[in-house]
Amino acid sequence: MPYSLLLLDYDGTLCDTREAIKHSMRRTFQLLGYPTPAEALMDEAVGRGLVLPDMLLWLHPAGTLPLPAVWVETYRMIYNTEAEALATLYPGAEQVLATAAAHGQPVVVISNKGLDILEKSLHRLGLRDQVALVLGDSPDRVLPLKPNSALFTQVVQPRFPSVSLAATLMVGDTATDLLFARNCGMAACWASYGFGQEADCLPLHPAHRIDSLLELLPLL
Repeated sequence: MPYSLLLLDYDGTLCDTREAIKHSMRRTFQLLGYPTPAEALMDEAVGRGLVLPDMLLWLHPAGTLPLPAVWVETYRMIYNTEAEALATLYPGAEQVLATAAAHGQPVVVISNKGLDILEKSLHRLGLRDQVALVLGDSPDRVLPLKPNSALFTQVVQPRFPSVSLAATLMVGDTATDLLFARNCGMAACWASYGFGQEADCLPLHPAHRIDSLLELLPLL
């Protein structure tokens, strides 16, 4: 049965943002006077699917807790002014969104990334008009982010009340996305080409696995 509502993660699923994230990490550490983390450590941080404060805290030098707010502020400033342009669409992204639009299937981009950056990026990449709803982190956010189900149950479901859970698919690349789908009671599709690790994701038993975005087309 084709799915009627498509929830897409952003980082590592819709867009390849690895270099944008790592550039922002390097520059944040440089501007705040700390040695740049090793490449392997940054890659691991990206693959964990953490919210930004937790990702920076995980990379932050030992003995400096709690994480000062300037770290998140600096990272977001750098990402917005220097790094966002490094984000690129994965092959097939435009075709998937165009196909969903042609079939009348709404697409929701749901991410733990800052909402302002998500909006900016989707506009720059020419996809915003094909996305029904964009959900992310923002200063006035009152609901927890993935993997908590609240954004879905309190925002997405009321927006699309006629779509059943059985007809809803969450597509993401990390264990955070797959846990989110499980917590919501919907099917999950693991985007294996993204940032997540097989050892973390396969034990969560996603209903589908895709090695490229184009493999979503038969599910629409």
